[in-house]
Amino acid sequence: MTFILSEDGALKSYLAGLTVADEKSASRPVKVWFGYPDVEIRTQDFPFITIDLLNIRQATTRQSSGYLTDGNFMGTQPIQTNKWYTYEVPVAYDLVYQITSYSRHPRHDRAIMYQLHQKFPGKRGHLPVPNDLGTSTGYRHMFLESMAKNDRAEGENGNKRILRNIFTVSVASELTPSVISNLIPTATSVVINQTPLSLSFPIDKIVV
Repeated sequence: MTFILSEDGALKSYLAGLTVADEKSASRPVKVWFGYPDVEIRTQDFPFITIDLLNIRQATTRQSSGYLTDGNFMGTQPIQTNKWYTYEVPVAYDLVYQITSYSRHPRHDRAIMYQLHQKFPGKRGHLPVPNDLGTSTGYRHMFLESMAKNDRAEGENGNKRILRNIFTVSVASELTPSVISNLIPTATSVVINQTPLSLSFPIDKIVV
Protein backbone atom coordinates (compact mmCIF):
# COMPACT_ATOMS: atom_id res chain seq x y z
CA MET A 1 0.00 0.00 0.00
CA THR A 2 1.25 3.46 -0.85
CA PHE A 3 1.73 5.52 2.29
CA ILE A 4 -0.78 8.43 2.53
CA LEU A 5 -2.08 7.96 -1.02
CA SER A 6 -3.85 4.72 -0.09
CA GLU A 7 -5.52 6.36 2.90
CA ASP A 8 -6.48 9.41 0.83
CA GLY A 9 -8.19 7.27 -1.79
CA ALA A 10 -9.84 5.04 0.79
CA LEU A 11 -11.21 8.01 2.74
CA LYS A 12 -12.67 9.63 -0.38
CA SER A 13 -14.30 6.32 -1.37
CA TYR A 14 -15.59 5.91 2.18
CA LEU A 15 -17.36 9.28 2.02
CA ALA A 16 -18.70 8.86 -1.51
CA GLY A 17 -22.38 8.17 -2.05
CA LEU A 18 -23.87 10.45 0.61
CA THR A 19 -27.14 12.11 -0.39
CA VAL A 20 -29.52 14.70 1.07
CA ALA A 21 -33.14 15.55 0.39
CA ASP A 22 -35.10 18.78 0.05
CA GLU A 23 -38.31 20.12 -1.47
CA LYS A 24 -36.79 20.04 -4.97
CA SER A 25 -34.94 16.71 -4.91
CA ALA A 26 -35.41 13.52 -2.92
CA SER A 27 -31.81 12.42 -3.49
CA ARG A 28 -29.27 15.18 -4.01
CA PRO A 29 -25.66 13.86 -4.11
CA VAL A 30 -23.01 15.28 -1.80
CA LYS A 31 -19.75 15.63 -3.71
CA VAL A 32 -16.39 14.93 -2.08
CA TRP A 33 -13.24 16.89 -2.94
CA PHE A 34 -9.68 17.19 -1.69
CA GLY A 35 -9.47 20.76 -0.42
CA TYR A 36 -11.89 23.63 -0.88
CA PRO A 37 -12.95 23.99 -4.54
CA ASP A 38 -11.34 26.88 -6.39
CA VAL A 39 -14.06 28.80 -8.23
CA GLU A 40 -11.70 29.31 -11.16
CA ILE A 41 -11.30 25.55 -11.61
CA ARG A 42 -14.65 24.04 -10.67
CA THR A 43 -18.12 25.06 -9.55
CA GLN A 44 -18.88 25.28 -5.86
CA ASP A 45 -21.93 23.07 -6.09
CA PHE A 46 -23.50 22.88 -2.62
CA PRO A 47 -23.63 20.72 -0.61
CA PHE A 48 -20.16 19.19 -0.65
CA ILE A 49 -17.48 17.72 1.61
CA THR A 50 -13.75 18.44 1.61
CA ILE A 51 -10.84 16.33 2.84
CA ASP A 52 -7.66 17.97 4.13
CA LEU A 53 -4.59 16.24 5.59
CA LEU A 54 -3.65 18.18 8.73
CA ASN A 55 -0.81 16.21 10.26
CA ILE A 56 1.43 13.15 9.96
CA ARG A 57 2.63 12.01 13.38
CA GLN A 58 4.60 8.98 14.43
CA ALA A 59 2.56 6.68 16.65
CA THR A 60 5.25 5.64 19.11
CA THR A 61 2.73 4.20 21.59
CA ARG A 62 1.86 1.34 19.20
CA GLN A 63 5.26 0.87 17.59
CA SER A 64 6.80 -2.60 17.73
CA SER A 65 9.96 -4.11 16.24
CA GLY A 66 10.98 -7.31 14.53
CA TYR A 67 10.12 -8.95 11.21
CA LEU A 68 6.93 -10.09 9.50
CA THR A 69 6.41 -12.85 6.94
CA ASP A 70 3.63 -13.20 4.38
CA GLY A 71 2.97 -14.63 0.94
CA ASN A 72 2.14 -11.49 -1.03
CA PHE A 73 4.53 -8.84 0.36
CA MET A 74 1.78 -6.72 1.94
CA GLY A 75 -0.55 -7.21 -1.01
CA THR A 76 1.89 -5.94 -3.63
CA GLN A 77 2.95 -9.27 -5.19
CA PRO A 78 0.80 -12.16 -6.46
CA ILE A 79 0.93 -15.21 -4.21
CA GLN A 80 3.26 -17.95 -5.46
CA THR A 81 3.51 -21.48 -4.13
CA ASN A 82 6.20 -21.83 -1.46
CA LYS A 83 7.19 -18.16 -1.93
CA TRP A 84 7.38 -16.03 1.21
CA TYR A 85 8.49 -12.48 1.90
CA THR A 86 10.13 -11.29 5.08
CA TYR A 87 10.34 -7.61 5.95
CA GLU A 88 10.85 -5.33 8.91
CA VAL A 89 7.87 -4.30 11.04
CA PRO A 90 6.50 -1.05 9.56
CA VAL A 91 6.87 2.31 11.29
CA ALA A 92 3.56 3.29 12.87
CA TYR A 93 2.01 6.63 11.95
CA ASP A 94 -1.26 8.43 12.53
CA LEU A 95 -2.67 10.50 9.67
CA VAL A 96 -4.87 13.34 10.92
CA TYR A 97 -7.58 14.49 8.53
CA GLN A 98 -10.09 17.30 8.62
CA ILE A 99 -13.45 16.44 7.06
CA THR A 100 -15.57 19.55 6.46
CA SER A 101 -19.10 19.68 5.10
CA TYR A 102 -20.48 22.77 3.38
CA SER A 103 -24.14 23.47 2.71
CA ARG A 104 -26.60 26.36 2.44
CA HIS A 105 -29.79 24.51 3.36
CA PRO A 106 -30.37 23.73 7.09
CA ARG A 107 -31.96 20.40 6.18
CA HIS A 108 -28.87 19.45 4.17
CA ASP A 109 -26.66 20.50 7.05
CA ARG A 110 -28.44 18.29 9.58
CA ALA A 111 -28.61 15.33 7.20
CA ILE A 112 -24.89 15.49 6.48
CA MET A 113 -24.07 15.90 10.16
CA TYR A 114 -26.09 12.79 10.98
CA GLN A 115 -24.44 10.72 8.24
CA LEU A 116 -20.91 11.83 9.17
CA HIS A 117 -21.51 10.83 12.78
CA GLN A 118 -22.41 7.39 11.47
CA LYS A 119 -19.23 7.34 9.35
CA PHE A 120 -17.06 8.41 12.30
CA PRO A 121 -18.56 6.74 15.39
CA GLY A 122 -16.22 8.08 18.04
CA LYS A 123 -13.48 5.61 18.94
CA ARG A 124 -15.14 2.68 17.16
CA GLY A 125 -14.56 3.71 13.54
CA HIS A 126 -12.59 1.84 10.90
CA LEU A 127 -11.49 2.68 7.35
CA PRO A 128 -11.49 -0.01 4.62
CA VAL A 129 -8.19 0.20 2.69
CA PRO A 130 -7.74 -2.24 -0.24
CA ASN A 131 -4.28 -3.57 -1.02
CA ASP A 132 -2.42 -2.67 -4.21
CA LEU A 133 -3.55 -5.83 -6.00
CA GLY A 134 -7.18 -5.37 -5.03
CA THR A 135 -7.28 -8.91 -3.69
CA SER A 136 -8.05 -8.06 -0.07
CA THR A 137 -9.07 -5.18 2.16
CA GLY A 138 -7.56 -4.17 5.48
CA TYR A 139 -9.47 -2.19 8.07
CA ARG A 140 -7.55 0.66 9.71
CA HIS A 141 -8.52 2.08 13.07
CA MET A 142 -10.10 5.50 12.61
CA PHE A 143 -10.83 7.72 15.59
CA LEU A 144 -13.00 10.81 15.80
CA GLU A 145 -10.87 13.35 17.68
CA SER A 146 -13.27 16.31 17.58
CA MET A 147 -16.35 17.77 15.92
CA ALA A 148 -17.10 21.48 15.67
CA LYS A 149 -19.94 23.56 14.26
CA ASN A 150 -18.64 26.57 12.36
CA ASP A 151 -21.33 28.37 10.38
CA ARG A 152 -20.59 31.69 8.72
CA ALA A 153 -22.07 34.35 6.48
CA GLU A 154 -20.61 35.57 3.20
CA GLY A 155 -21.48 38.16 0.60
CA GLU A 156 -21.45 41.94 0.70
CA ASN A 157 -24.37 42.08 3.12
CA GLY A 158 -23.75 38.76 4.83
CA ASN A 159 -26.74 37.33 3.01
CA LYS A 160 -25.05 34.10 1.89
CA ARG A 161 -24.86 31.62 4.72
CA ILE A 162 -22.56 28.62 4.71
CA LEU A 163 -23.35 25.88 7.22
CA ARG A 164 -20.22 23.95 8.16
CA ASN A 165 -19.46 20.84 10.19
CA ILE A 166 -15.80 20.14 10.91
CA PHE A 167 -14.76 16.60 11.85
CA THR A 168 -11.16 15.85 12.82
CA VAL A 169 -10.25 12.17 12.53
CA SER A 170 -7.04 10.17 12.85
CA VAL A 171 -6.34 7.09 10.74
CA ALA A 172 -3.86 4.43 11.82
CA SER A 173 -1.23 4.01 9.10
CA GLU A 174 2.23 2.55 8.61
CA LEU A 175 5.34 3.03 6.50
CA THR A 176 7.55 0.04 5.71
CA PRO A 177 11.28 0.68 6.32
CA SER A 178 12.16 -1.06 3.04
CA VAL A 179 10.06 1.51 1.17
CA ILE A 180 11.99 4.32 2.85
CA SER A 181 15.36 2.79 1.97
CA ASN A 182 14.32 2.40 -1.67
CA LEU A 183 13.49 6.09 -1.85
CA ILE A 184 16.94 7.14 -0.61
CA PRO A 185 19.69 6.50 -3.20
CA THR A 186 23.01 5.15 -2.00
CA ALA A 187 26.11 6.92 -3.33
CA THR A 188 28.74 4.46 -4.55
CA SER A 189 31.43 7.09 -5.10
CA VAL A 190 31.71 10.84 -4.71
CA VAL A 191 34.37 13.15 -6.16
CA ILE A 192 35.17 15.97 -3.75
CA ASN A 193 37.09 19.25 -3.97
CA GLN A 194 35.80 20.04 -7.43
CA THR A 195 35.48 23.85 -7.62
CA PRO A 196 34.15 24.19 -4.07
CA LEU A 197 31.42 26.72 -3.22
CA SER A 198 30.45 26.91 -6.88
CA LEU A 199 27.19 26.01 -8.54
CA SER A 200 29.06 24.94 -11.66
CA PHE A 201 30.64 21.79 -10.22
CA PRO A 202 30.63 18.74 -12.54
CA ILE A 203 27.46 16.81 -11.66
CA ASP A 204 28.55 13.90 -13.86
CA LYS A 205 31.42 13.21 -11.45
CA ILE A 206 28.98 12.09 -8.77
CA VAL A 207 27.94 8.48 -9.24
CA VAL A 208 24.78 7.30 -7.51
